[in-house]
Amino acid sequence: MAEAKKSFPMIPVGSWWELRKKFKQSIPGVVTDTYLSTVLDMQIGSARGNVLPSLKQLGIIDEEGKTGERARLWRDDGHYAEVCKAMLSEVYPAELLHAVSDPNANREQAERWFANRTGTGQVAARRMASVYSLLAEADASKQPDKEKKDRARKTSEERPRREQSAVVGPESAVPSAPPATEHRARENNLGPQGQHHQQPPGININLQVHISADATPDQIDQIFASMAKHIYPRG
Repeated sequence: MAEAKKSFPMIPVGSWWELRKKFKQSIPGVVTDTYLSTVLDMQIGSARGNVLPSLKQLGIIDEEGKTGERARLWRDDGHYAEVCKAMLSEVYPAELLHAVSDPNANREQAERWFANRTGTGQVAARRMASVYSLLAEADASKQPDKEKKDRARKTSEERPRREQSAVVGPESAVPSAPPATEHRARENNLGPQGQHHQQPPGININLQVHISADATPDQIDQIFASMAKHIYPRG
């Protein structure tokens, strides 16, 4: 009967693992498009068109959407491999199993076979090949850890903000402005007793110091002590 199939499962790999995780928590008596839309956070149309038919083809639910023994075994890590093997033999023709026995190493060959056999486009053939590869691998340990990914993403987003907050602006690296009386005396080229003299050209230095977020207070003090030694005017 598998030889006559013109379409094969196309459930997204991410949805496969997420649904299996939900089944580990609690198996619903009936799986509907609205249930899939809710637990997988997708549009009802996508759940109805891609996920629901694939679950029926693979025997995880029956034609009425009811779960049974296969659903219970599918969620169990100890039975996962044998369930995947049973799905392969039931759903896919022997021609494919012999021609592309290792789809993970020959993904292009698998995609080509699905495209030629079903007459679908590249996107659909790629999805079919992904499910076929998933079943052939039959490794429950490959389920992604969403919590770890979320923590890693949060850390990567927070790191630039911490580094930016550690940047020292120019005003903290240059001497403060002279008092108003000294400033007016410089404008009039007057010495301490009001005598005119030639004012040498001044040099303004604007510095911007970038300090790593993990720098210690001692390291920060050493940075500014070195600046004071080499940049500030000596008395």
